[in-house]
Amino acid sequence: MKSAYLLAFGIATGMIASPGMAGKVNIAKEGAYQFDFCSVGEFKAMASGDNVFVSHYRVIANTRAAVPGKAFDRMSSLCYGVYSRLNGRHQEKGVCELTDQDGDKWWMDYQGVADGSGGTYVAASGTGKYEGMTLSGEYHLDFWPSVNKDVVQACNLNKGTYKLR
Repeated sequence: MKSAYLLAFGIATGMIASPGMAGKVNIAKEGAYQFDFCSVGEFKAMASGDNVFVSHYRVIANTRAAVPGKAFDRMSSLCYGVYSRLNGRHQEKGVCELTDQDGDKWWMDYQGVADGSGGTYVAASGTGKYEGMTLSGEYHLDFWPSVNKDVVQACNLNKGTYKLR
């Protein structure tokens, strides 16, 4: 029993200390990017028939770059937003905090497009390597089946350009 425990502890410790799990994040000073933003979140809504739907939500997400190791790969994110559909008109606004493996962060200020299919965003602020970053991006919504009616799950394609200071 003791040897099984030690083996499990050794495997877990090795996974935590693995070079692939942490380390210096090196990205180009500027360029184009593309990543999937895979999220799970809970929302609170009020609705009235097909004409009124309003919600606020909290989403936790991970990013995965189209090419591993490229800009914004393997970041974690926390987002807060508001979404409404009033008489067929979609509106969305929110902010995400993205954190890389070095602990550096940047804040995404996003806004949905009128047809509700996605939106655009900019970098609002940043720390470490992202301080002073300029960024212009877009996202396209791709919802997945949800585990229940109060949860939203998605893996949204993001792409754009950025420049580090």
